[in-house]
Amino acid sequence: MKRIQSAMLQQTLKFVLSDKLSHSDAVELSAKEADVYLRKLEEKGVRYSLISRTVDTDGATIIEVKKQYNEAPTGSYI
Repeated sequence: MKRIQSAMLQQTLKFVLSDKLSHSDAVELSAKEADVYLRKLEEKGVRYSLISRTVDTDGATIIEVKKQYNEAPTGSYI
């Protein structure tokens, strides 16, 4: 029999710019969407670690996170 002792996901997420908005508004919306994503992780009680937050050449926000996978313990990953 096997059991998961620890697990996590590492993700890179790009919050793409909307082509329906002006460039500056789309850049602002991208940053806000990233903030909302992180806030929702906190509200759900998901353990996570923000590795990096950058802005792509087009102005889109990119975040890299390590986060808890389901209810599995995260061990020393986070």
